[in-house]
Amino acid sequence: MNAVDIENLNFSYNDTLVFNDLSLSIDEKSITTILGKGSIGKSTLFKILCGDLKYDGNILVLNKSIKYNLEKGYLGFISTDSYSFKKRIVKDEILYCLENKGIAFSKIDAELKRISKKVCLQNILDFKISDLNVKEKNLLMVAIQIINKPKIIIIDNVFDYLDNEKKTIWKELIRLNRKGTTIVNITNNPEECLFGKDIIILNDSVLYFKTKDILEEDFLNNDLDVPFIISLSNKLKFYNLLDKNYLDIDKLVDVLWQ
Repeated sequence: MNAVDIENLNFSYNDTLVFNDLSLSIDEKSITTILGKGSIGKSTLFKILCGDLKYDGNILVLNKSIKYNLEKGYLGFISTDSYSFKKRIVKDEILYCLENKGIAFSKIDAELKRISKKVCLQNILDFKISDLNVKEKNLLMVAIQIINKPKIIIIDNVFDYLDNEKKTIWKELIRLNRKGTTIVNITNNPEECLFGKDIIILNDSVLYFKTKDILEEDFLNNDLDVPFIISLSNKLKFYNLLDKNYLDIDKLVDVLWQ
C-alpha cells in the first residue's frame, strides 16, 4: 500500500495554473524528499495534503480520504507557514499532548524532560509560545509529532530554519520512520535528500529516483543545486580516487584514508 496516491490533480490560484493532471505516489514507511525549483507548487501541494485547499482530482492517503486521515490523527504536519497550538506555554503544550496520548500521570514529568531534551526545548519550557521565534516553533511542532506518532509526517521547508538542531531532529525522524512512520520532506534544499532513500523531483513531469542512484546531472537537468557530497564524489571519481559515489562524508573520508 502506498502512503499517498495522487491522480490527475488540477489546481489553480485565480487564473494561474499550478498543477495540470499531476500524478504521483509515495511509498508507505519511506523517507521521501520532494524537490523542485521555486514556484513549481511544492508548498501548494503541502497545503492540499493538509486539507487547506480545494482541488480537482483524486488523492488517497493510506487508501482513504485526506479528511478521514485528519480525523483519525494519522497525518502530522510541520511547516513554518502553519502553526496550530492548543496552549499558551511551551511546557503546557507538551504536557497536553502527552496527556492526550494517555501517558500515565506518574511518567509525565519524565516524558516531558525526555522529549524536550530530544528536540532542544529544555531551556524554553516556560516561554510563551507567542514569544518563540520560527526555529523554536518548528522544534515544538517536531516535539508534538514525536509524541503523537502519526502514520505520516509531512514537512514543508522547515530545516532551513534550524541550525545545530538539524541532525538531532533528523535522528528523531529516522527513529520514527524505523517504527513505521512515513516521512515526506518537501524542500528547496537538495542537501536534505541525503537523509532519505526516495526522491521525487517536480518539474514538467514527475521524476522518481533512489537516493543512492541519483546522479549530478539529474539535479542540474532540473535546475537544482547538486548536494556537496555528490559533487565531491564525482570530482574524486574523475581523478580515480573513488570508484563510486558516497552519500556519507564520514564513509568517504574513511575510504580516502585507506
